Amino acid sequence: MTRAFVLALLLGCGGSAASPDASPPTPDAPPPPPDADACATSVVASPGTVITASGPVTGTLDGSVYAWKGIPYAAPPVGDLRWKAPTAPSCWTDARQTTAFGAQCPQVDSTSGQVVGDEDCLTLNVWAPTAASGAPVMVFIHGGGNTQGTASDPTYDGAALATATGAVVVTFDYRLGALGFFANAGLDAESPQHVSGNYGILDQIAALTWVKTNIAGFGGAPGRVMVFGESAGAQDTLIHVASPLSSGLFAAATVESGGSYKTTLAQNETAMQAVVDAESCTSASSVPDCMRAVPAQTLAAIPSAVGPLDSGLRYVPSVDGYVLADTVPNLIAAGTYNQVPMIIGTNGDETSRMVVTVKTEADYEAAVQMYYGNAASALLALYPAASYASVQAALVAMTTDVTWTCPIRRLARSASAHQSAPVFRYHFTWQAPGATGQLVGSTHGIELPFVFQTFSSVNGFTPTQGDLALAAAVDGYWSRLAAAGDVNATGAVAWPTYDASTDPYLGLDLTIAPGTGLETTQCDAIDKLAM
Repeated sequence: MTRAFVLALLLGCGGSAASPDASPPTPDAPPPPPDADACATSVVASPGTVITASGPVTGTLDGSVYAWKGIPYAAPPVGDLRWKAPTAPSCWTDARQTTAFGAQCPQVDSTSGQVVGDEDCLTLNVWAPTAASGAPVMVFIHGGGNTQGTASDPTYDGAALATATGAVVVTFDYRLGALGFFANAGLDAESPQHVSGNYGILDQIAALTWVKTNIAGFGGAPGRVMVFGESAGAQDTLIHVASPLSSGLFAAATVESGGSYKTTLAQNETAMQAVVDAESCTSASSVPDCMRAVPAQTLAAIPSAVGPLDSGLRYVPSVDGYVLADTVPNLIAAGTYNQVPMIIGTNGDETSRMVVTVKTEADYEAAVQMYYGNAASALLALYPAASYASVQAALVAMTTDVTWTCPIRRLARSASAHQSAPVFRYHFTWQAPGATGQLVGSTHGIELPFVFQTFSSVNGFTPTQGDLALAAAVDGYWSRLAAAGDVNATGAVAWPTYDASTDPYLGLDLTIAPGTGLETTQCDAIDKLAM
């Protein structure tokens, strides 16, 4: 199911951490681009044709924006390169016609239930205004639980965002599911760092490295790169904020409905044994060799959890001592992270499409017990059903705060306490008109058509002038962070920097207004619970 299709429905238009005493391995630099001499070409740069470190690429002009799609940023991770760090792509000498998106990485399509995509999927896309020169760069990481999603989703088309902001916009695909996050002791033994599992994150680092190396040719400023993402893409953005391997690759970060992972490499390897068992590789003389012989489509078809409230096998990045020396919250609390200006925030009803349906107070209490176990009684006292329009609304409010609102506040508090660069917190509360809008509210991901101004990808939805104004305001804030490390400008509603004493935020809706004390009472109590 594409993000655009899901949003059409939503808009009412379609019916444990590593030991602190451990000494992590010294990080290696990301793989270098191909040797410039080896990639020499006789092609001369011209409007629409850029000479990258791997070879020349020719894009297409749409209005005032050039688009280059499907540019390889790493070698295809197939054969012996499956479950290895990405390597530089091979050179080409003739102008490569980059007019179509590359393949999405293998995954189960949630509409058809069929596996789609191709293992040769490490490509990126660039949109740049024709007049771009030293422009800020906005690099987006798509969501989907690190199991689904693709940069070619129409919702993430960068043309309108580039046009509206003057920024160069980049999106890319990265390895997902078992192909991106499978961890195993046999793979540890192959690795110079004696780790495995974070291949999708290493892909992202390779893409950011490509941007730093090549983006000037597209009119972007390598020193003014903002990495931003939504959902799992936002969680991965936080990994880049925390990882030494990403140091120097970006100058600002925006986290849309993100969070942090706590899985250690050992825990991930234990969980991934189920994948080995599923492919009958447990007793193989070489588990990596056996697993590399399994078709990518077979690996992608193994059932796994996607949403944070789902149960079952889960593909997640891990604290491995290489990409991450500790959990993101611990690293930020220690001040040992990449300290950059940051936007961080959540939506008002994140979990409205994730929780079970409850109709009675007994249903509500049973659902809270199922989700939170020993913490259920305390949470029910914090979120009494009588205080909400319905028991369903109470469940959404609770799960939204526990899963997103309060963890994001903790990260904002910690970062603002350790860095001089500003931290800005937002709360997005727009909802679609009509019955569907009332049902799902400001659900997870609903801000994306506003960020990318891709309302045309949402069939049957026509934005009002108020919707367009909200989108323009969001893009102004986001792009100013990329351009100058500050969201504020003359004529825009002033956005206060985060301060733990007042819990300030900017409310993003048809009326944009700053506020204080966002769910402060509930989050203060939730922070004390052992969850």
